[in-house]
Amino acid sequence: MREASFDMSRWAKLSIAGFTLGGSYFVIMGLKATEQWWLLILLVMFAFLSTLLTTQKIKHWQQGMLAVLFLLSAVMTLYIHQHGTMLYVVVCLLAIETLRKRTAVIWVGACVFAVFVSELISSPNIVDVQDAFVNSLLTVFLSGFAFLRVEAETGRRQTRLLLHELEDKNLQLANFAAEREQQSRVEERQRLSRELHDTLGHTLTTSIVQLEAAEKLFEQHPGRVKQILTTARSLLKEGLDETRNIVRLLDKNAAEALSLTDLITPMVNNFQAATGLSISLRIACEKAIIYSPCKQHLVRIVQEAMTNISRHAEASEVTIVLTASDVIELTIEDNGVRLNTYTGVSLPTVKSIESRVTELQGTLRFTREGGLTKLYVAIPMKPFGSGHFGAG
Repeated sequence: MREASFDMSRWAKLSIAGFTLGGSYFVIMGLKATEQWWLLILLVMFAFLSTLLTTQKIKHWQQGMLAVLFLLSAVMTLYIHQHGTMLYVVVCLLAIETLRKRTAVIWVGACVFAVFVSELISSPNIVDVQDAFVNSLLTVFLSGFAFLRVEAETGRRQTRLLLHELEDKNLQLANFAAEREQQSRVEERQRLSRELHDTLGHTLTTSIVQLEAAEKLFEQHPGRVKQILTTARSLLKEGLDETRNIVRLLDKNAAEALSLTDLITPMVNNFQAATGLSISLRIACEKAIIYSPCKQHLVRIVQEAMTNISRHAEASEVTIVLTASDVIELTIEDNGVRLNTYTGVSLPTVKSIESRVTELQGTLRFTREGGLTKLYVAIPMKPFGSGHFGAG
């Protein structure tokens, strides 16, 4: 049986009704000649069953009802000796509209054979044999046209279904794009907040502490106050430079144009001049294509590591090595003495550095070995857009 949602078209219903009326006319004309009025009951049954199948009120036993219609057509044609082609065409159309194609083809073949035989039985004359061929071919033609109409209707329905599915997919895509845009805004705000925390937060906090100390020592130690104000001015100048760096790094086009050497070297030189630390810097990744998000994270990791070394490690020498081959590797070592008790033990990592490495889907190790504190970061070289803020 065809899908329940497949409703019989108006054309099919009108065709079945028309052929039923036409066949009934020939049967009634035959009844006047043979006076076999009991066949009128069979005709009423034929009309009733064909109407039931046409209105699709019955969802099961279609083939059983078609078999009854076929037998009724055969009996009426046998007794009346009138053209039974129209009745058999009704059976063909009902089979095509209600059954699967292969099954319907079998029913059409049976009806065509029955039309031919019924014409021969009515009269074996040469003219009637020709009529048998013509009526059989007419039944085949009408059935073929009905098959083509059903196929066309099925194609239209499938096309409409695909269009509905396409509209649903487009709506889902639009909703996803809106959600992704909102998520991008949130991620951008979070990134800007982290940049401000990792740079301006430290600088401004230190400047405030310096100014509070100057306020307390203003009357008792004027010379000390001058030194504190000089330091505060340097810190604020550094904060201004950091603000400019943030703007430059947030500009993706500007960040893409600059290499990691261009971004890290000035920052390290300024930090070395401000703190007095001896910093050795080696960068060997000029040939690697590293995208701006990854560059930003690497610059901030180096900056955060240098800030922590300056404030907490009591170090005099720092070595920074950044290379890129199959993996971007960043190693930062210092000779600080504050972590001597942790020799050979993994150290607790800095949260901001750890979050950046996690976002890059890299690995982070923070250890103390041989009198050196070592921070090691490895980032996979992946094409940008494959789930990483990596390199291509």
